Amino acid sequence: MKTWKLGCLAAACLCVPFVAAAADDNYPERPIRLVVPYTPGTSPDTMARLIVDRLGAELGQSAFVENRPGAATAIGTNSVAKAEPDGYTLMVSINSHVITPATRKTPYDPIKDFAFIGQIAFGQLAILTGPSTKAKNFPELVEELKQLGDNATYSSPGMGSTTQLYSIVLQDMLGTNMRHIPGSGMGSAMMDVMQGHTNMVIGGLDQAMANIQSGKLKPMAQTGKQPSKLLPGVKSVAQYGYPEFDFGVWVGMYAPAKTSPAIIRKVHAALQKVMASPELRAAVENKGYDVITSTPEEFAELNRKEFEYWKSVVQKHGLMLDK
Repeated sequence: MKTWKLGCLAAACLCVPFVAAAADDNYPERPIRLVVPYTPGTSPDTMARLIVDRLGAELGQSAFVENRPGAATAIGTNSVAKAEPDGYTLMVSINSHVITPATRKTPYDPIKDFAFIGQIAFGQLAILTGPSTKAKNFPELVEELKQLGDNATYSSPGMGSTTQLYSIVLQDMLGTNMRHIPGSGMGSAMMDVMQGHTNMVIGGLDQAMANIQSGKLKPMAQTGKQPSKLLPGVKSVAQYGYPEFDFGVWVGMYAPAKTSPAIIRKVHAALQKVMASPELRAAVENKGYDVITSTPEEFAELNRKEFEYWKSVVQKHGLMLDK
C-alpha cells in the first residue's frame, strides 16, 4: 500500500511541470488584459492603446486596456503585482513605476513583485517657460533664474512627481535656488507657467506641443540626450554642457512576478514585432516618443538601476512623503 501511494505521489509531482509547460505552450487561450495605472488620455494610456490590438493579433488572441488610476499609480500597479502570474494580466507603465515607491510607501516592491517584459519607447520632455520670459535660450534662462534667486519658481504636477524630481536634479546641476510650486496635475502646472505665476516647468511634448505651437509655451531645452524631431533647433540640456542630465519618460511592459519565462519570451517576441512596424513607429514618434526596445533582462536592470538612483535623490533632499 505504501509503495502504491509513493508511486502515485511521484507521478503527480511529475505531472505538475508537464501541465504547466502545456499551459505555457497553449498561451494565450483567452483575452489579455493590459492594465494602465493612469487615466485615459495620459501618455502610458496612449501608448497602450497604440499597441494593444497589434499585440493581440501577434499573440492570436484579443487584448484590451483597463485603466486603474489612483494613489500616484499605486492602485493599478498593486493590482498587477497581486494578479495571477498566468500571462493574462500585463501592465503598461512608465518610469513612475520606480519613482512612486522611491517617494512613498507602496504595498508592492517595484522590482521583486514584477517580471519585466521590455522597454518599448522613450518620451522626450522639455524645459518650458511662458511668453513673458525674456530668455531666448537655455543659457539665458539659467542666468535669469540665478538672478531671481529665491524668487525663482518651478511648477510640477505635484509633490513627489517625476518632473519635480527631474527639476531638483536640474537645479543641483545648475546651482539655482528655485522654489517648488506644486499643481494639481500637469495641466495646472503648465497653466501656471503660461500665466506667468511660475518661471518654468518640465513637461512632456505630447501634452505641450499644442501650446508650444501657439506660442503659449516656449521650449528652452530638451531633457533627453537625443532631441526629438518635434522640436527642431531646440538643443538638449546635455548639449548645453550638462552631459549627465539625460531624463525622459520610458515606457515598458510588466507582468506579475513568477510569470513563467516561456510566457515572458512569447509576449516579448510579439511585442518586438509590433514595435518594428513602420506605421506604429510613425504613430509613436508623432506623440513625441521614439521606439526603443530592450530585452527582459535589460529592462529589469534599467528598473533596478533607476529605483536605486531615485531613492538616493529622495533621501538626499528629504522628499519621502510618508516617513
